[in-house]
Amino acid sequence: MAALLKQAPETPNDTPIYTDQVIACGYQRTWLLAAGLIVLLAGMIADRIRLDLQPPPPPFVLEVNAQGNPVGQVLPLRSVQDIPDALLRARLADFIHDAFTVDRDPDEEDYLYDKTQTMVTGQAAEKLDAFYNRDGGKHHPKTVGPYVWVEAPVTDTLKLSEKDTYQGDYFLIIHEHNNQTVTKSNWRDIMHVIVARSKDPESLGMFIDELDIQEVK
Repeated sequence: MAALLKQAPETPNDTPIYTDQVIACGYQRTWLLAAGLIVLLAGMIADRIRLDLQPPPPPFVLEVNAQGNPVGQVLPLRSVQDIPDALLRARLADFIHDAFTVDRDPDEEDYLYDKTQTMVTGQAAEKLDAFYNRDGGKHHPKTVGPYVWVEAPVTDTLKLSEKDTYQGDYFLIIHEHNNQTVTKSNWRDIMHVIVARSKDPESLGMFIDELDIQEVK
C-alpha cells in the first residue's frame, strides 16, 4: 500500500509581496505631490502680490488715421512730445468745450463737470474753481443750469513758444431768460500741459497744471 505523504498547505498565489514597502512608497509620493502643490500655490500668491503692489504702467498713445485705423507703433507716453499734435489739440478743445459749456440737462452737466475735473490739477484746478465761483457763485455750471445755458464752441487751438504751452480761442454764447437774451463774447485760455500716470484706464495721462482764462475785448 502506497504511503500517503502529508503535504504542507500551499501559499496562495495572489498574496502581496513587500506590502509595507509599497504603502510607504505611495505615502512618499503623496507627500511629494502635496509639497509641490504648496510650493506652486505660494509662488502664485507671491506673483499676485507683486502685481498688486507694482505701480501702474505708463499710459500709451495710439495715433489713428481718418478711418480710425492705427498708424505706427503704440509706445509708452512719457512726455507731452509723445502725443501727436492733432490729438493733443483736439483733447484741449474738448477740455475747453466741457469746462465752459452749461447744459440744461443735469445729468449731462454732471458728466461734463466730472470729466473736466479729471483734466486739471494744481493751479489750473484752483483757477477754474475761482472762475466758476466768481460773483458769489453766479457762474457755477452745476447751479446756474435751471436759469442759463451756455455754449462754448472752440475756434482754434495752437502751440505757443513756451514749452508744453497751448492757446485755445473760443466763444461763450450765454442764453438767459428762456432764450430771450443771448450774449456772445470772445475768450482765450493759456494752458500748460503735463503727462502723469492715471488710475483711469481710459485716461491718456495728459493733464493741465497751469491755466489762464482771459476775455478778449
